[in-house]
Amino acid sequence: MLDQLKNDTLIICTKQYKDQILKNINKLINIKIITMDEFIKSYYFDYDEKSIIYLINKYNINYEIALEYLNNLIYVEDKVYNNEKLDFLVNIKKELINNNLLIFDTKFKKDIKNKDIIIYEYSLNKFEKYLLKDLEYKVININKNNYIPKVYEFDTIEEEVEFVARNISYLINNGVDVNNIKLTNLSDDYINIVNKIFNFYNLKIDKFHKISIISTVIGNKFYINLDKGIKEAIESISCYDTTDIYNKIINICNKYVWCNSIEDLKKLIEHDLKNTYIKDDKYTDMIEVVDYKSYNFNDEEVFMLGFNQSIIPKFIKDEDYITDDIKPIYMDTTIEKNKKERIDVINSIKNIKNLIITYKLKTSFSVYYPSSIIDDLNLKVIKGNIDYTKSYSKISDYITLTNCLDELIKFGTIDDKLKLLNSNYNIPYNTYSHEFTGLSKEKLNNIIKNQNSFNLSYTSMDNYNRCAFRFYVEKILGLKSTIDSFGITLGNIYHYILEKIVKEDIDIEQTVYEYIDKENLSLTNSNKFFIKRVIENLKYLVKVLKHQESFSKLKKCDTEKFIKIPLKDNISFVGFIDKVVYDTINDITIASIIDYKTYVKKPSLKYIDSGIGLQLPVYMYLSSYAYKNIHFAGFYLQNITLDNKSNEEKEKSLRLIGFTNTDKEILEKFDYNYMDSSVIDGIKVNKDGSFSSNSLKQMLNENEIKEIIEITKHKIDDTLNNILDSKFEINPKFDKENIGCDFCKYRDLCFKKEYDYVNIKSEVSSF
Repeated sequence: MLDQLKNDTLIICTKQYKDQILKNINKLINIKIITMDEFIKSYYFDYDEKSIIYLINKYNINYEIALEYLNNLIYVEDKVYNNEKLDFLVNIKKELINNNLLIFDTKFKKDIKNKDIIIYEYSLNKFEKYLLKDLEYKVININKNNYIPKVYEFDTIEEEVEFVARNISYLINNGVDVNNIKLTNLSDDYINIVNKIFNFYNLKIDKFHKISIISTVIGNKFYINLDKGIKEAIESISCYDTTDIYNKIINICNKYVWCNSIEDLKKLIEHDLKNTYIKDDKYTDMIEVVDYKSYNFNDEEVFMLGFNQSIIPKFIKDEDYITDDIKPIYMDTTIEKNKKERIDVINSIKNIKNLIITYKLKTSFSVYYPSSIIDDLNLKVIKGNIDYTKSYSKISDYITLTNCLDELIKFGTIDDKLKLLNSNYNIPYNTYSHEFTGLSKEKLNNIIKNQNSFNLSYTSMDNYNRCAFRFYVEKILGLKSTIDSFGITLGNIYHYILEKIVKEDIDIEQTVYEYIDKENLSLTNSNKFFIKRVIENLKYLVKVLKHQESFSKLKKCDTEKFIKIPLKDNISFVGFIDKVVYDTINDITIASIIDYKTYVKKPSLKYIDSGIGLQLPVYMYLSSYAYKNIHFAGFYLQNITLDNKSNEEKEKSLRLIGFTNTDKEILEKFDYNYMDSSVIDGIKVNKDGSFSSNSLKQMLNENEIKEIIEITKHKIDDTLNNILDSKFEINPKFDKENIGCDFCKYRDLCFKKEYDYVNIKSEVSSF
């Protein structure tokens, strides 16, 4: 075809064929090569980010819905359809044209009349034929082969993937370039199992090692700082030595120099950051996952997995924005799409020279059937069998042997491969040591250096002192819980409102919904019901808090106060304090600390010697660093959930629970009605003016408060030293009950034994 090309030719093909044609042209010739999508946008119209943000703001929709509207505009003409969806698209189209938000390439439409048009190795659908109806074009399909692939059937998905991994390893061992090996038809249900088994064979798949920019540290930091302005956001990442990511971010920013609204900018840039990828530099020579219908195959070794009914050919449902019942006659119906899909799949398979097809009969969750295309092509199916006489992965062989031994011991089943594997490998079957085997200080230091900010906080310190291994899993290994609890969302809403209400008068209901929009939260009907209850609770809560404030002479208030104290080796102790109420009198800062809780358990200092449960002491330690010459009237927890309570119960439940200074002169500054307090829970005064014996149980004098701060400081230093000494044993603390594993998200990882528990004393002589 290349030899016969004439000047002024337009070739429409897939991107893969476009790249191949450009690579193989060896003469000077005036031709243009574009994809069908590029042709449609040039011949009819295109849109850009200005069009997208216009629709987002005009119709209060998200980025994806705006794209769906724009991509469907090509299907409607300038007429009345008497259908709500179609007429809506017509109106949007007119609106965008009137606002110069659709891009028309009049030159292209004029120039194309003088060109020969070739549709090369591309299967036109009904709509594309309709678009081309006024043009003369020629369809060329050179690849009309009739290759017959091998088809293998496997009982399970694991056996299927194992077979493919072994065959790829065989090819590589026999000199086949890994770049000449392709995977295709890799559906979502294969991703985890392929990733796991291929790792046993040290095979890396490009699909698993693409990282979106927003998920990187530098990308996320840039996005978070966008609220301050694009210049400030770029400056915030200028210190990172990550040229590729930095340049991609700059390129994204350059697209939006026309945008003056920070809100609009965030919506557009967030989409680009999520959909712009970098390759994981740790891996090279990765196996490429390709689309078998558009990739231009030559002599590649190709493995097509998951050749099951309803997966291939893909069953297309009537789920388009323009559904079958309202589609114009020039659009493909779902039935027509499925017929075309079947033909395209068959033609694609016939044109792949070195193709191995595999399918499974079951997974842990479902039963599967082979694709009916096997019968259409009259393909012979081979019962898949893995040859264990050759080994390509010891890890995989060990796991297979272990499974065989399990079957033997549990069910008395002797697998054919048991004898072979057992004679070649000696594995420590049914033995296991759960104990932490250690981490060198050198490796620990490297891990800490590679983390952009390795800080200690109350939570991380508390986790370490409850169980060092618990800290190790989360902070050193970096494992995080992915559970996104709606309860956390509700807590964030409470904190957001209580922070805002201190600084300004706000409409609580309006501000709650503004927060939901700002955070792009998706709410179920059940969530929405709870949100309404939260709003009512917040209104009552704010009313009571303002009443409590009227009893205080301390008129300054810091909310969400962030404090950072340098420790050593570039490690700091950090914390956010919900509320610090304070004032400076005669160069003395008198303050009370308040931490909001959606669930309140009476605070205790009984484990202070073990460094556990020190949230309020930690906040005092932080405050003593941030505020000059500070004296504490008290440090408290405050319940902020009020469901299913009478008004009297609600008001009582909002009283502060914690520890109070016995110095009446200091206490009076925070609550001048302390003798009959409606602010602090449990404070009672005898007729002679002294505090009752029950009250004194939750009261501390100045020296005791100073001692608590000093102990807390020592516990922080001790914890840091133990961490830097790489002490991460499994050692959950025990005192009549297991307090080390309370709320631990990693309790299934450690396989703790009874002898791992460390008994601690709950009595503290000083308090």
